[in-house]
Amino acid sequence: MGLKGSIQEFFKDPSGYQSNFMPYAKESHYFIAGHFYGNGAPYLFTREDAASPEFNINLIADISCDIDGPVAATIKASTIANPFYGYDPIQEKEVAFNAPGAITMMAVDNLPCELPKDASEGFGDMFLEHVIPAFFNGDSQGILSRAQMTSKDGALTPNFKYLQEYVNGQ
Repeated sequence: MGLKGSIQEFFKDPSGYQSNFMPYAKESHYFIAGHFYGNGAPYLFTREDAASPEFNINLIADISCDIDGPVAATIKASTIANPFYGYDPIQEKEVAFNAPGAITMMAVDNLPCELPKDASEGFGDMFLEHVIPAFFNGDSQGILSRAQMTSKDGALTPNFKYLQEYVNGQ
């Protein structure tokens, strides 16, 4: 069966598959998990895997935040205000994020919602600081003129001449 077939089979019934994550966990110090987890799919790593002396990961950012799911160290969701907690793989419980032997966890369940907010705020701050003043200082740094795509007669400005073939329909 080809790759497409095996992916479709996995989506239909993932219970017959097992994770091959441990070779990576033996070599890596951090892991950013942004997976989709379906019911019956294998865990990426188990609590037993995390307790193994060969498990080298000590920092996990679990964007997906499936509690008691495929990232066994995700035992709770954290928050934007307090994004980090520690997971003690031997005692299988929460500890301080900087406790000896702890896996530092960041598992903010609404983090994907925060990213556009941060980007919008960052863009807004830069716009207020750099662009708005150009409307009142005669465009002293050329910000507005560099952003202007066409002149008053509709011709492309020098910064946008590379679009001429597109405008001509070629």
